[in-house]
Amino acid sequence: MPYSLSGVGHNGFEKADLHIHTKCSDGIFTPEEIVLKAKKSGLKAISITDHDSVSGIDKAKPLATQHGVELINGVEMSSTYQGHDIHILGYFFDHKNPELQRYLDHCRHLRTRRAERMVQKLAKMGVKIEIEQIILKAQNGSVGRPHIAAVLQDGGFVRSFSEAFSKYLGSHSPAYVKSIETHPADIIKLINEASGLSFLAHPGQNVPDEILRQLITFGLDGIEIIHPSHDPYKQNYYKEIANEYFLLFSGGSDYHGLKDQEEDHFGQITIPYDWVTKMKSRIVTV
Repeated sequence: MPYSLSGVGHNGFEKADLHIHTKCSDGIFTPEEIVLKAKKSGLKAISITDHDSVSGIDKAKPLATQHGVELINGVEMSSTYQGHDIHILGYFFDHKNPELQRYLDHCRHLRTRRAERMVQKLAKMGVKIEIEQIILKAQNGSVGRPHIAAVLQDGGFVRSFSEAFSKYLGSHSPAYVKSIETHPADIIKLINEASGLSFLAHPGQNVPDEILRQLITFGLDGIEIIHPSHDPYKQNYYKEIANEYFLLFSGGSDYHGLKDQEEDHFGQITIPYDWVTKMKSRIVTV
């Protein structure tokens, strides 16, 4: 594994994973199941960061309290900037903030509309699936491309998730429809006004350096340093940028439970709890 993180979260460090998805967006486990997995893996703190949804937080909270796992309010929000899909992670915000709730309801509607348009594009290619099947897969959660991929696989149109994305759903594939086109500055402001901290998710995947530096000027609080797609070189690189701008560090497994290798990530791709403590001190001083 090129991104083995033996130096992080081990050697007696208390561990945290601040990037986990559940059935409330495109993960396969319920929020409650994630809490139990976290307890079993020895994680001190977790954040459920479902796509444009906070509905998993209240579901997970009672069990997290019962098992002594610290649950940090989280969300992964979609935005678009200069043709790039930009994902912003929010932490420690008030998940009942009315403006945030209104915006996330709006996102749910947009995500369903996007799925409908992708279904129409697929139909023109002779790949006929129904929007109702996708909504059923999402179990009333936040609809995303993995749900469409699952329906394509069920229908025998593709053999795997990766084939669904490379053939139909990836950003350069024929059935692709752009994600939510909110400006990242608006997302950062929304999180900030709900008393939270905003972090740029997995910059090594899709964010060129010049865009990253512009995003920082919009008021980001931090950068996701640890991620399955970040090798040690990228981790150090983004740490240096974060330090240059006095930004916080975050990270996690980006766990969905969809692929076999993700089981190796859970409880292993973690951050030292010390990073969480630093986040908390930033909230207090704001």
